[in-house]
Amino acid sequence: MSTGYHGGYRRNPIPPGEGVPVGCGCLAALFVGTLLAWLVVPAIFLIGTFLATHCLYVYLRRLAEIMGIGPGALPAPIASPPDTATGRAEPAFTHYLFGPALIDLRHAVHVALPAPLQVGREYDQRIRRAFQYRYPSWLMVPLGVIVWLGMAGGVIGGFVLVGLLGVLQLAVVVALALGVIAAGLTLRVIDSAMRRVKGIRTSCPSCHLRVNYPSYECFGTGCGRRHRDVRPGRYGVLKRRCACGTQLPTLLLVGSGDGRMKAYCPHCTEPMSRGAGTVTEVVIPVLGAAATGKTRLMTALVMGLLEGHTGYGAEAEFVDDESESAYRKLAAKLRAGVHTWKTIKTKDAPLRAYSLRIRPPTGAARLFHIFDAPGELVAKSESLRELRYIKAARTFLFTIDMLSIDAVWESLEPRVRAQHNQLRSDLAPDFVFGQLVQNIEGHGVQMSRARLAVALTKNDLVRNCAALAGVGDASEDIRRWLEGPAGLDGMVRAMRLSFAEVTFFRTSSWLEHGEIDYGVLDLAGWILIKEGLRVHHSLG
Repeated sequence: MSTGYHGGYRRNPIPPGEGVPVGCGCLAALFVGTLLAWLVVPAIFLIGTFLATHCLYVYLRRLAEIMGIGPGALPAPIASPPDTATGRAEPAFTHYLFGPALIDLRHAVHVALPAPLQVGREYDQRIRRAFQYRYPSWLMVPLGVIVWLGMAGGVIGGFVLVGLLGVLQLAVVVALALGVIAAGLTLRVIDSAMRRVKGIRTSCPSCHLRVNYPSYECFGTGCGRRHRDVRPGRYGVLKRRCACGTQLPTLLLVGSGDGRMKAYCPHCTEPMSRGAGTVTEVVIPVLGAAATGKTRLMTALVMGLLEGHTGYGAEAEFVDDESESAYRKLAAKLRAGVHTWKTIKTKDAPLRAYSLRIRPPTGAARLFHIFDAPGELVAKSESLRELRYIKAARTFLFTIDMLSIDAVWESLEPRVRAQHNQLRSDLAPDFVFGQLVQNIEGHGVQMSRARLAVALTKNDLVRNCAALAGVGDASEDIRRWLEGPAGLDGMVRAMRLSFAEVTFFRTSSWLEHGEIDYGVLDLAGWILIKEGLRVHHSLG
């Protein structure tokens, strides 16, 4: 009978599949638990870092799509600019930092900012599918919990990163917007300061009102949209983009007056001269009674500036079609030796100036506006508002018909008087000048700082009469003759008391052998020099 011992050992048969696995399982579970305990924190950290980075990536990708980058671009809708200026709106695209940037930020809050939450939901579903109903449960459940904790930390970290990036983005946009505002204001101040230093004062040649800044028409092909204020601002700092897509300059002194954009008066909407607002403007009123020859004298002056040697080295050109068209018609009559028509003002229509840009041999150019005022306006104080352009003038040109001077008229032979009777002005020069002084003073012009050129016209008709015998062409000779034999000492005295400087010229607007009268040339050179142009001319 067997006792169960063999070789000093007791034999205990173990049924297959029982005993040892239980002990090994406990040891394995203990080992895995210990290993997992040591790996929990690093695992959660790594998983959280990965998910936070993924959240940031999704946020940036959606932000790029909002900005219109990438194949799945979903930019925020931005309203198109109006075709015409309405209210404060201009027919131009608003600068990105003054509108679209805020729209993109709001769009990012709705579309890109929730990225961590959506990423968390996506990974939560993946974790559930990966660890649910998987064996052994004693291993899958702890792993699932670790991954879920890492995911939660990653989503929280993602929200923190995205939030910080959003705050940074907002801060950058605000800083850039403030920088752009400061740059725009600085450029406006510089532009205004340069205009003030250069003495640039802009006035409309049609309505004669002061214009701080003209409106400009887009030079894009077939566009024609009119921008009321192109200066640096919410539509652009150095450039603005018209609704048609054309880039327009914003600074008057460096681009807006380059000839591509046509300027318009903001008051009467009439076209202004090319270069308005970019160069110093000079207003020359040509004043005098009706039939004194103002129109012919003005045409002769312009002809000398454009075609003769009147400019003494300066170059002149018209800066608007209206001036050139009117001049061509009058110049043709001057060359043909026929009389020009009387200047007649259309009812309710403002007087239009001749506008020329004159470039001297050295120094800055000037924009000259030469006004031919109808004689009936000069002689009537109630027409004061019609001559409001004289507020900007510092040089005045007063015409005296030599036929209207009694001493000259009486010295002519009866046959000559009958021949020139219809050419003679009806009003006495001293009466007309008195009305003129009242009008100028009524506009608040400081005549003590202004100068007066007195042009004695129609010299070709009377130069050989007895009353002018021995009278020279120099200003002092003419002045002494007016104060003496001509009997206009009161008028001359009033001129010298009213104006800082008075100079006299004998002129003729008739071309002799196609040549302009020297008195007209001398008058034009005097005006150019007195207005600060460096031309080759001597007043001596």
